[in-house]
Amino acid sequence: MKHSAIRLTFGFLLATILYGCAPEQHVYSADPVYARVVDADTNKPLEGVAVVAYWELYQGSITGDGMPCGAANVEEAVTDKDGWFHIPGWGPINGPCGIMRNGNPLVYLFKSGYVYQRKAGGVGFNTNKPVSVAQVWWNGQTIKLSIFTDINYHDIGPGTYWTNFSAINTDLGLFITYMPTQCNWKMIPNMLRALELERRTFSKAVGYPIDGITGELVYQDQWFLKIATQCGSPKAFIEGLLK
Repeated sequence: MKHSAIRLTFGFLLATILYGCAPEQHVYSADPVYARVVDADTNKPLEGVAVVAYWELYQGSITGDGMPCGAANVEEAVTDKDGWFHIPGWGPINGPCGIMRNGNPLVYLFKSGYVYQRKAGGVGFNTNKPVSVAQVWWNGQTIKLSIFTDINYHDIGPGTYWTNFSAINTDLGLFITYMPTQCNWKMIPNMLRALELERRTFSKAVGYPIDGITGELVYQDQWFLKIATQCGSPKAFIEGLLK
């Protein structure tokens, strides 16, 4: 079987290391995240944009070196006919590991045919208690997505639409492939459906299976079941999204 340029398999080799959690616990909460998404050229609202928010926990100091050790939370939304999405706030909760650094949440926006976009938030610290509150400064504002010009599903070379598609797959792998026991893939069905449809379009065009994050979930189904039995079958989950 041929394989595409994306290979997330290396993540499986590091998963247990990256998911190792520090014993110290902190308390976290998050403000809601909401914005309007429009076409960058027409300013018309974009319906059906998949939006995922990921609150990352980091093992290490606030500004020093370290590595992701878990997710405080993962949520998703889909823009409505007016282009709006809303992800509710949550917490306070006891984090399973590490600390929540500035830049949280990381928000990913994807719609087929458009340039994938990632936005970051910020963390405010309560000086009286060990509580971190994740916030975004761009709440209520307009996010513009640009149409990707010259889309060619047959071309998976550098600088093509394939590169754009690869970027979001790689980013999502940070809290799916690297954190298998958290079952984070179950939290983002709309995003995974959109990515699987796009992956299948690429696969049909090039004539062999393209991986991506949904491809890894399907192909490595038995590995995920072995590592995280409580999550169920990712292959069955992905296939169920398209029925």
